[in-house]
Amino acid sequence: MSSVPDANKDMASTNQIESSSLNGSGGDKITAATAEHGHEHVAIHNDTYDIAESALGQNLPKNYYRSVGFIGTVVGLCFGNISNYTGWVLPSNSLLIINADIGPSPNITWVALSYTLGLTIGFLIIGRLSDIFGRRWFFIIGNGIGCIGAIIGATTNEVDTLIGANLLNGLAGAVQITFTTAISELVPNKHRPIWLGAIFSSSFQFACFGPVIAQAFVTGTSAGWRCSYYINIAMAGAATLCMFFFYHPPTFHQLHVGRSKMQQVKRQDAVGLVLFTGGLVIFLMGLNWGGSLYPWSSAHVIGTIVVGFVALVAFVIYDAKLHKGDPLLPMHLFKSPGYLAMVVTATVGSIVYYGMNVLWPQQIAFLFGGSAIHKGWLACVVGGGALLGQIIAAVLCQYIKRSRFILIGCAASLLAFCAAMIDVEVGDEAKGVAFMLLATTSVGALELCSLAIAPLALPTEDIGVALGALGSIRSGGASVGLAICVAILNNKLTAFVPPRVTEAVTALGLPLSSVPALLTGLTTGVGLDDVPGISPEILAAAAAAQSNAASDAFHYVWYAVVAFAVLALGCACFTINYGQFLTNDVSRKMHGKTVGVVEEEEERQEKSVV
Repeated sequence: MSSVPDANKDMASTNQIESSSLNGSGGDKITAATAEHGHEHVAIHNDTYDIAESALGQNLPKNYYRSVGFIGTVVGLCFGNISNYTGWVLPSNSLLIINADIGPSPNITWVALSYTLGLTIGFLIIGRLSDIFGRRWFFIIGNGIGCIGAIIGATTNEVDTLIGANLLNGLAGAVQITFTTAISELVPNKHRPIWLGAIFSSSFQFACFGPVIAQAFVTGTSAGWRCSYYINIAMAGAATLCMFFFYHPPTFHQLHVGRSKMQQVKRQDAVGLVLFTGGLVIFLMGLNWGGSLYPWSSAHVIGTIVVGFVALVAFVIYDAKLHKGDPLLPMHLFKSPGYLAMVVTATVGSIVYYGMNVLWPQQIAFLFGGSAIHKGWLACVVGGGALLGQIIAAVLCQYIKRSRFILIGCAASLLAFCAAMIDVEVGDEAKGVAFMLLATTSVGALELCSLAIAPLALPTEDIGVALGALGSIRSGGASVGLAICVAILNNKLTAFVPPRVTEAVTALGLPLSSVPALLTGLTTGVGLDDVPGISPEILAAAAAAQSNAASDAFHYVWYAVVAFAVLALGCACFTINYGQFLTNDVSRKMHGKTVGVVEEEEERQEKSVV
C-alpha cells in the first residue's frame, strides 16, 4: 500500500497512549510511551518493565511490507484462517451424516459445542499469554494442535472421540483467528480493517461454499465426511510451516527488558484459568442436558448450571479483586470507553453465526427438502453472508470515521432480518434464504468492526488480551447461545412432532402400535419402509406433519435470537467512534533477515538498553 511508509513518521509523538485508571483508587495507570533511551517504558499496577526499541513499529526497513518474511507470515495466517473454517464449517454441516455413520450418539451436538468451547478457552489464554511471552510459538504450536485434531477426526470411529478432536480444533482455531492480533500490530492502525478483511477473504471457498463442499464429499467420495478433516490436515500443516520459517515477532526479552521468564510465569493466573474453564464446561453441560438427557427440573441440570455459573462469577471476582499478578481477564479493559458495549454487540453476532451453522441446515431439511447437494447450496448463505459483511465492513471502517453509526446500523439490520425469519414457513425457500443472507451479512459486519477497531483505544501492549477477551467472550456467548437454541429446538420438536404425526397418520389408518417405529424412522431417516401398515400416503402425511411441527418449533428459536439481537442493538448505541485512532502508527515490527532487520543489530540494541 502506498501509504504504509507513512507509518514511520511522527511515531514518537503518536505512539504515546495513556489509559484511564486500572482500579478504583485512581493511582495505577498504564502508560505506553517511547522513552528517551531507545525503549518503551510500561508501568502496570506499579510494576514496571521496558520494551526494547527493536520491538517497536518504528524505523521500518526499506521494502519491509514486500519482504519474504512479511509476505510469508501473511500467507501462513491465511492458511491458518482456512484451517479454522474447514475445522468448523464442514463438520458442523455434516452432523446428521456423521451421527448416522459412527453413531448414533445423544452427544452429537457436542461435536459443534466442543469447538466453540475450545475457542472460548483458547482465546483468553492465547490473548493474554502471547502479549507477555511473544506470539511466535503460540502460532506454531497452535496450528500444530490443529493438525493433531484433524488427524484424530479423520481416523476416529466414535462420536465421543470426534468431540475431543473438535475440542483440539477449537483450541487451534483460537490461535488461527488470532491472526487479527498478529496482523493488527504489524500494520498501520488505519489499515487494520482492510488487512483483516483481506485475510478473512482467503477462506472464501469454505466460508461461502463449505456446506455444499461437505455434501459433495459425502455423495462423491469414498472417504465421505472425513475429507473435511483431511483438508484441514493440509491447511494446518502449511500454516505451521509458514509460521515457523517466516513469523518472527518480538520475543519475550524484547517485550520485557529487565525481567526473566520465571518472574513472569509466577505472575500468571492459574486459579482464574481453573475457575473459568471449569465453570464454562459445567455450565454448558447443564444447558445441553436440559430437556434432552434429563428434565430441566432435575438435580443434574440445575446443579451443573448453578455450579458453573457460580464458578464463572468467582472467576470474575478473583481476577478483579484478589489476583496480584497478571490476571487472565484484566478488568481495566472494560473501563475503556465503548469496549464492553462492543464486546456484547459482537457476542450476539457470534451467537447467530455459530448457531445458524448448526441449526440452519436442520431448518432447511425440515422445511424445504430437496437433494443433499441442493440443501448444501442453501446452507451456503450463512458463511457467504458473513464473509460479504466482513468485506463491506472493512471498506466502511476504513473510510467512515463514525464507526458507532456503522455498528448501530448493522445491529438494527440484524434485528430486522432475524425477526423476519420468524415468518418463514414450510416451502418458503426463497424467503428464508434471502432473510438468512441479510442477517448473516449483518453478523459479518459486526464481527469485522469489533475485531478491527475495538483495541484501538487501548494501550498497544494490551492488543492481544483485548482481542483475546473479546474473542473469548464472543465464543463463550456463542456456546451458551447455541446450547440455548439447540435446547429450545429439541424441546419444541419433542413437544410438537409426536402428537401431530400421530394424529395425521392414525387418521389414515396406521395402527397406533406402529407410530413409535415411524417416529424413529423420521428421526434417523432409515427403516421407514419396514413400519407395519405404512403406505406412501401415510408416509407423505407423516412428513408433512413433521415439517409443520418443525416450522413452529423454529419460531421459538428465532424468538430467542430476536431477544439477543435487541440486546446487540441497545449495546451498539453505547459504542464510540474510533475514527480518531485510525492513524499511521504501527505497534510492533518483526525481526530477522527475512524482513530486513539484522539479528546482530537487534542484539546490540538490546544489550545497550540493558
